[in-house]
Amino acid sequence: MKKVRCLIVDDEELMIQRLTLFFEDLLTNGSPFELVGKAFSGDEGLELAERLKPDIVITDIVMPGMDGITMIEQMKRTLPDTEFIILTAYSDFNYAMRAIRFDVSDYIVKVPLNENDLLQAMNKAAANLIIANNNNEKLRKLNMSILENRHRIFKQFFRELFRGEIMTKQAEEITSSFDMKLFHGDYCCMVIEMNGYVDFINKYPLSDQSILKYAILNVIEETLQLSGGGFACEIEENRFIGFLQWPNLHSEMMNEKWYLEVGQTIIRNLRTYLKQSVAIGFSLPRKGWSEITSAYMQALEACEDQYYLGPESIVTSSGRVVREEGNTQAIRNMLQEILQFLHREVDFGEIQTALGLIKEQANKERVSRQLLTSIFREFLLAASNKISGWKQEMARADEDSLYFMSLSEQMAFIAGYIETCLLVEGIPERPEIARAIEYIERNLTDRLTLQNIAEQANLAPAYFSSLFKKVMKVSLVDYINRKKIDLAIELIKNNRYSNQELCEMVGIMNEAYFCTLFKQKTGSSPGQYRKKKMYRK
Repeated sequence: MKKVRCLIVDDEELMIQRLTLFFEDLLTNGSPFELVGKAFSGDEGLELAERLKPDIVITDIVMPGMDGITMIEQMKRTLPDTEFIILTAYSDFNYAMRAIRFDVSDYIVKVPLNENDLLQAMNKAAANLIIANNNNEKLRKLNMSILENRHRIFKQFFRELFRGEIMTKQAEEITSSFDMKLFHGDYCCMVIEMNGYVDFINKYPLSDQSILKYAILNVIEETLQLSGGGFACEIEENRFIGFLQWPNLHSEMMNEKWYLEVGQTIIRNLRTYLKQSVAIGFSLPRKGWSEITSAYMQALEACEDQYYLGPESIVTSSGRVVREEGNTQAIRNMLQEILQFLHREVDFGEIQTALGLIKEQANKERVSRQLLTSIFREFLLAASNKISGWKQEMARADEDSLYFMSLSEQMAFIAGYIETCLLVEGIPERPEIARAIEYIERNLTDRLTLQNIAEQANLAPAYFSSLFKKVMKVSLVDYINRKKIDLAIELIKNNRYSNQELCEMVGIMNEAYFCTLFKQKTGSSPGQYRKKKMYRK
């Protein structure tokens, strides 16, 4: 049972002693009421209440210095949910009226004190606390629901607006009902992109990702409000869009300074409060709904430059580093050379050196993120196909993750995949394990059991399981699950199967278990992975 914390305030020593004994008796009888403090004046009571945060305050009225009613008035400012019970030797009507005005729970004459009346008043106050807490929780959930729905509506609205499905002349009319008071003067658009997004989705379960994104959005919006007014919403799974009321600055230098100050504040707040890192791109100052799409495109293109500049970069439209046109042929040739000498005996140091030169060339050319990512994705697919010819048990690289990475992260990802392929043993020389793997590959869509697989190796199940892990560096169950999810990924890429259909096709009977395995492998649920594929086609 939750304790109800009580504070008593009375200038009479005997009354304090009696109430203390009263609470001791209640405690002995298992009552929830707990005496947490005693004060002998209104000033002392105010100080104790500020520190102890009591649920119920039982107080006298007439005391030296500050009287009880004045004390209650001041306590109400910082403890609005606290209940108050007045015990007094005075039945003066004026006191009673002042008590009623401050919503005092009960008014009891204490000469003589009836402890049953006091207990009844405390029970009533405790009931009021429960009702107030329930109402506050309902109000909090309602406010959160309204805010979340507002953000979802804005996200959908802006997506449709930027795709041309909503005309800009309709935008003001549509948003007026949502109190989106934005374009009364100049404004700027900003695109905020989460750094290290692949690590983010691999580190946190889906429910925690949603909570953290919502928290990021709140921090951004609060920062914008303190910086002059504005709002923000999610625009893509790893990006947010924000609009900030822009002061009428008269020089490019002053604008650039303001961009930097606002951007640094957002980055600092997110790092401090949520330990999250973002990069930000700003548009030039704009005015009115007619310029909103071009403002978004400017901010998006500026944000794309963090691909080269790295995490927590702040880029403006006038300070971009990416060329509209760039030469990629040298990069393509260098990647092709890696493919040509990529074999099981190659020294990984050579690969690492070659990738370092490619990164230098990419930084020199500074072509668009989208173009260079497509080139790296094609290379990774070709490398996976080549490696699978001599290391069939290797999982394919998740090349789609490249879309969420900076240039440095992409090069590290490609290097890490190739290094893993070179270090992991190929098809095992142990014939028993080779026969088992061949059986798994042939029957991957069936329900495989340790007993059946061990029979293919002519070994006892327990010994086979131990041997398999020793040879393959992974447990039999993890190996099979990895193979099944690899198959599911290939199926999703080629067709629009439901989760249940995928389960049946890869031989996993439990849909929830399948979704858990899929997310562990890809960082996304099957549905999210499917949407990403559709979005990029």
